[in-house]
Parts: sequence; structure tokens; C-alpha cells
Amino acid sequence: MTLAAVAALACAPAALADGDPASDVLPSQDAYYPYQPPVSKAVVTALNNELKQVKDAGYPMKVALLQSAGDMGSYPTLFNQPQRYADLLSSELPTQRDKQFKGALHLLVVMPGGFGGENLGDNVDEALAPVKINAAQQSDGLARAAMLAVARIATANGHPTKTPPEATASSEKSKSSGGGGGGSAGLIIGIIVAVLAIGAIVVVLLRRRRVD
Repeated sequence: MTLAAVAALACAPAALADGDPASDVLPSQDAYYPYQPPVSKAVVTALNNELKQVKDAGYPMKVALLQSAGDMGSYPTLFNQPQRYADLLSSELPTQRDKQFKGALHLLVVMPGGFGGENLGDNVDEALAPVKINAAQQSDGLARAAMLAVARIATANGHPTKTPPEATASSEKSKSSGGGGGGSAGLIIGIIVAVLAIGAIVVVLLRRRRVD
């Protein structure tokens, strides 16, 4: 067996030792997306474009979206423990050896239960405080929260970034749905008023018959 083959065998276990999909994806991509359910294409495009924007502005970020324990690989017990997983993930990523990072990695982890991160600045808690994760939207909810979080974190660290409109698209839809609900309530009220009016007319007619 050649020395090269021995070296390859020696390195193989170390390369696979991390056991979580995000650590395999993020060295070559800016975001790890959940397997199931998949994030909507428009939302994926918006988050990818935002991450490219902040990278071009000098604040490269990596984002890991983890919707279920299935996204955790060998670490299912860390699901919904975003900061503990962020600590682990940041230790697995080759930040200093990766040429695209000319310094420490800015890592954001998003789970239905909250955010975790590494090297996101002194004002990260303040930046993330208003950002809510809509768990009912599942993977799309994580991605939309990530868009809001990335914009606020980059801005808080001196790189003003606008939030993509796709981050709030669901809110607009909810407002529309709410309007529809109001219309249904109005219809019910209208029916009740009509029934009462008919009742009043019947009472008047009955009284006239008695008088006649």
C-alpha cells in the first residue's frame, strides 16, 4: 500500500466524523436548507441573494436552517438547542483555512425554537430581539426569519442591508387572509340584520291584520 493510500485512509474518518449535513454543505455554500419540507424556490433565491450581498459588502455570513431532528445528522439531541449546535458547527467549519473568509466566520443558526450564532457582534441580541420565527410556516418560516436576521445583524455591524421583500411576504398574505375573515364576519352580520328586518315586517303585518 502506498503512503498516499495510507494517508487517504487516515484522513477519511476525520472527514466524516462531524456527521451533520450542515457542516458538509456550508464550506461550499452560504446556506444550509432543510430537507423536509423544502423551502420555496422564491424564498431560497431571496436568501441566497441577500447572503451574496452581505458577502460583497464585506460581511460574509453562513446560515444553517434546521427544521427537524432529521437535519441534525448524528446530533439529533441538539435539535432546538440552537446555540449549542452553533458552538459545535462553528468548530467544524474550516473558517481560517477557507479563502473566502479573511477572518472569523459569521455564523447564524435558525431552528423553530430560536437563534444561535457565532461571531455576530456585540449587538446581536438587540438585533435579533424583534425577529420572530413563524414555526407554523415550517422551513419557509425559518428562511424568512433568517432574511430578517441577516439584514439586522449586518446592519448592526456597520454594513447597512435592506430586508428582502420575500421576508415579509407571508405577513402580507396573512393580512389579506385576515381581510377575508372580516368579510365573512360582515356577511354573517348582514344575514342577521336581514332576518331581524324580515321579522319586524312580519310583526307589522300581523298587527295590521288584527286591527282590520
